[in-house]
Amino acid sequence: MHDHPTRKPCPGPCNNAWRRAETLLTETGSDHHITPSWGWPTQCHDCTERARQHISELPQLLTQIQLEALHGSRPQNTATIGSRPNDAPAWPGQAARLLIDALLGEMEELVADVLYQKRIWRDDRQPDRTSVREGHRITDACRILAAHLDWMMQHHPAATEPHDNGNANPAGQIRHWHAAAQRFTKQHPQRDVCKMAPCPRCKGPYLAESRDLRLVDDRPYIECRDPDCRRIMTGAEYDTYVKALAAVVTQAA
Repeated sequence: MHDHPTRKPCPGPCNNAWRRAETLLTETGSDHHITPSWGWPTQCHDCTERARQHISELPQLLTQIQLEALHGSRPQNTATIGSRPNDAPAWPGQAARLLIDALLGEMEELVADVLYQKRIWRDDRQPDRTSVREGHRITDACRILAAHLDWMMQHHPAATEPHDNGNANPAGQIRHWHAAAQRFTKQHPQRDVCKMAPCPRCKGPYLAESRDLRLVDDRPYIECRDPDCRRIMTGAEYDTYVKALAAVVTQAA
């Protein structure tokens, strides 16, 4: 393992390529020259600042979803967390209402967990805030998370977990909320993904040249921007995949 005797690699997406290379090293003995981003002491500066930026943007994104829930103008084929592609909202604005309930609930759950872990609260039960206006709940949750972000990123018990969907790493949760809100408000960055082949893992149209990972042989990594997939390929691996895909299409024609 290419590791540091006193520091650990950041568990964030900044090290996706390094983790993949380390897996190949373990499985096949193929050495590599990719160096990881180190945690300070747990997660790196870039991942910490990205989480800080996401928290600062969440109030505006959730406000936009709130307005959609009130006016109910979004088309009925909009998917939400836990929904199937063919699910249709029973009433206008339902998709937005379900999404904001899910996101705000998870945010307040993390707030309760952090305040309990830091012994600011005596137990980890969430207080009843049904009488508090939803806008204030959103603002309060983001304010508390921002105030305790540095501790969450470096000292939370789950801070060492990868930023995968479903893990308890606070940075991974924040990233998931932000991406879900961006997708719903159609602000998710997918400018160039339509020019590439579908992702070999999730089959979605989310492949794009990475702007974050370092180059390999002067070519960028190809990554899936779906936060639930995050497949990483080198340029050569992508070329091989496209040739195989083209051969299948030609054979079927």
